[in-house]
Amino acid sequence: MSQPPSESSPPTTAPSLPTDVSTSLNAIDALQEHTCAASPDGQWTFKGTLVNSSDKAKKYTVAIAVTVGAAVQGHALITETVQAGKSAEVSAENFAKTTGQTGTCEPVVSVEDAS
Repeated sequence: MSQPPSESSPPTTAPSLPTDVSTSLNAIDALQEHTCAASPDGQWTFKGTLVNSSDKAKKYTVAIAVTVGAAVQGHALITETVQAGKSAEVSAENFAKTTGQTGTCEPVVSVEDAS
């Protein structure tokens, strides 16, 4: 399994309250109404809406992978900054190819404060 691109850690600053988390690796709740499906010829397309319900601009990263068993057939990485209280459409077309429509598509969403 390949490692995702390395992310630089935020600089160490004075301790903050546990509720002040600048980066979350599990922000799947921000991704709404998403679909990920293959056409009959095995071309995979992902679509979804990122919703920022916070009061700060946030930068979301959506990683999508299509697997058949343990083998990755294709993947995409989408980065989108969404302003406070707004939403943004995201998509990746033909990012994976399988034989027919077999396969599993799983998105993973992380979020950090926009700079």
